Amino acid sequence: MVKVYGHRGAPAAFPENTLAGFRHALELGVEGIELDVHLSKDGVPVVIHDDTIDRTTNGTGKIADFTVAELHALDAGSGEFVPTLAEVLDLVGDRMHVDIEVKANAAGEAVLKEVKGRSFRWLISSFDWDVLRYVRSVDQDADLWVLSVAASDEALEVVESIGAKALALWDKAIDADIVQMLDERGVAFWPWTVNDADRARQLVEWGAIGICTDDPGMIAGAFGGSEQG
Repeated sequence: MVKVYGHRGAPAAFPENTLAGFRHALELGVEGIELDVHLSKDGVPVVIHDDTIDRTTNGTGKIADFTVAELHALDAGSGEFVPTLAEVLDLVGDRMHVDIEVKANAAGEAVLKEVKGRSFRWLISSFDWDVLRYVRSVDQDADLWVLSVAASDEALEVVESIGAKALALWDKAIDADIVQMLDERGVAFWPWTVNDADRARQLVEWGAIGICTDDPGMIAGAFGGSEQG
């Protein structure tokens, strides 16, 4: 079955990067989730996309200026709060593949400490390729995915130099020629963020190793169900 990943949980139905959204993805039975990590003021990896709380909560300011307790006190939509990475991992356990997008090196170190000793499938992705180089330098076995808008020569060089298992690309930057080039170079691709069923089918036919979407229920249903292989 097609491997569907809930982008920031399931934001088509629940506030992004919240326990409610991740719980919904878990209940759907999809393959995995994608989430974003920054560090709180007290050095804890927390799950939120932006480096400020302005867009997704009822507060204002930089995440780095708030403690976990203060982030928990905010409303991240529908009464949800900004969760820690640990809280999300405790929720999903070993039932999902977790794509942890890391925003900065300091967060990369904190994420590695958090996943150490846990028994679950995880990977680290980042648009900041220095983060990926750092993670590789301290963990030779980490599953790394290179995030890039397009399949540039530089992105492909990073994939090869760090032994990344996939290149995560913007959906709109993928066409048949790009797919052929990646196939010739032996590079697996994972598109983000696909919210159209027909486009998802096309990408799967082209060999995408998974589909990242804001609406995991709809995309899973387009392939005949929510149970993933």
